Amino acid sequence: MSIFILSAPVHSGKTTGLLKWCNRQDNIAGVLMPDMDGSRKIVNLFTKEIFAIECTDPLHTKEPLTAIGRYYFYTAAFEKANHILLQALNQKPGWLVIDEAGKLELDGKGFYEPLVKAVDFYSNGKNPGNLLITVRDSLCDAVISFFKINNCRVIDRPEELE
Repeated sequence: MSIFILSAPVHSGKTTGLLKWCNRQDNIAGVLMPDMDGSRKIVNLFTKEIFAIECTDPLHTKEPLTAIGRYYFYTAAFEKANHILLQALNQKPGWLVIDEAGKLELDGKGFYEPLVKAVDFYSNGKNPGNLLITVRDSLCDAVISFFKINNCRVIDRPEELE
């Protein structure tokens, strides 16, 4: 049906507001990446499972990491989240949420693969459901251009989806 982009400044409450909105929806799947207990976690919106994605002590881990700026993320957690997103896309939920498209995705990492597939699926306007992607405002135009997102609606608060 439609592609929506929730775009606002960094640390402006995009994910927090979106989590509240998601909790009021029935047919929803995808992932959110909130800051919980001082580090980023992944929330599977379908199962409500929560798992760590941010490594807060990169010098003392043996797990493979993906770095972006001053942040380090567990590569395996991204792989798990991507699997969740690709499974969700196959289930054709009313809402598929991807939090977020950013610098990693513009570099072909992070949620790149599910983003490409989801944008392709929802772009034709003939498939059921909606895609919602969060993007920091400073990268919004770059993400729209890079992923060739046409006919999307950019919003700055989840309440605009009501």
